[in-house]
Amino acid sequence: MGITSGRQARTPQELVTELRGLADVDWPTIWDGPPYPGKGLDMWCAQFNWVPTSFERVLEVRTDTDGSFLLNNLAGSWAPVTNLSHWLWGAGAEAVEENTALLTEVARVWPVYLTAACSVLDEPTWEGAWAAEDFPENLGNHDVGSRAYRLEQQNPHRLAYWMPREATGPLVIMEVSLKADTAGPMPRRGAANLSIKFHPRPVEIGGL
Repeated sequence: MGITSGRQARTPQELVTELRGLADVDWPTIWDGPPYPGKGLDMWCAQFNWVPTSFERVLEVRTDTDGSFLLNNLAGSWAPVTNLSHWLWGAGAEAVEENTALLTEVARVWPVYLTAACSVLDEPTWEGAWAAEDFPENLGNHDVGSRAYRLEQQNPHRLAYWMPREATGPLVIMEVSLKADTAGPMPRRGAANLSIKFHPRPVEIGGL
């Protein structure tokens, strides 16, 4: 028994490369969304050096550094794009008894990826753990769940966000999410995933 890894993780240096590759993209064009499969889609992706790889409800693209982005949307419509997501790392416990070791591994991995992200994005607007008193309750269309759920499930387990510097730039959110009851009152065999997402700049966000 022990901790199992999921699909091949992206390294912190690969995260740095992907973030640098997004530094000058035309975000309004991304938010407007791509055309449906065909020559138009290929041309739309080419302007970002992407190649479309999967078209089932959500468009998945491969970057020129062999990364993978999902262009998420609402109700299966390709436009507008609600956020761009990139999976970084994941692990699972082979038994409930390994959940503590899993969370220890999360604690080891998180600062490594956070440091990588900060090397490109600078210091985050906010960073912290699930129990932080000032945990952000409103991040636009990014769902962080209720405070009661977060305190019971420790989910999101860790989160950092960067407000955009420019009006057209994205809100960037990196977080560790836990499988339900990984750390809850009725624990079961757990899992954790680390991802980074890019959202349109929120028009209004509470007290941010």
